[in-house]
Amino acid sequence: MTHLERAGAEDLETIIEIQRASFQAVYEKYQDEYDPYLEDRERIKWKLAERPNSYYFFIKENQEILGFIRIQTNEELTEAWLGTAAILPQYQNKGYGSEAIRLLEQECSSISQWDLCTVLQDERMVHFYEKNGYRQTVTKPEKEGMDMVYMTKSIKRRKQE
Repeated sequence: MTHLERAGAEDLETIIEIQRASFQAVYEKYQDEYDPYLEDRERIKWKLAERPNSYYFFIKENQEILGFIRIQTNEELTEAWLGTAAILPQYQNKGYGSEAIRLLEQECSSISQWDLCTVLQDERMVHFYEKNGYRQTVTKPEKEGMDMVYMTKSIKRRKQE
């Protein structure tokens, strides 16, 4: 059974390994200096253990780690930025990413606005997020042959009576 498990500071090495493995192919294709593949250890450590309202969740099938999702929330826990979604290459295209997003939305049920940014030319990723309810809002050029697309998803929450 797929489930999410909150990661902590002690999981830094695992997070780094997953992030590098998951983003290597994208980095090799676009050679973008801001690609998560190049993110340094200290910045990942800061996001994992010190940055306020930054949360990492491992995506697990039984006890096996398949990847992780990182979010950044506002203080009120009503808005979130989906910062990094990293699935190990051998588990990609098997539905784990979609299931992780669904579970994350359940886990963070007070959040009604989800935002993210991805490479517009990475049609597979854009399609993945659109399939999961995100819509494109703004596109900004990053460099020759690479644009960043910002996407958003709003979830209507029923009022508690």
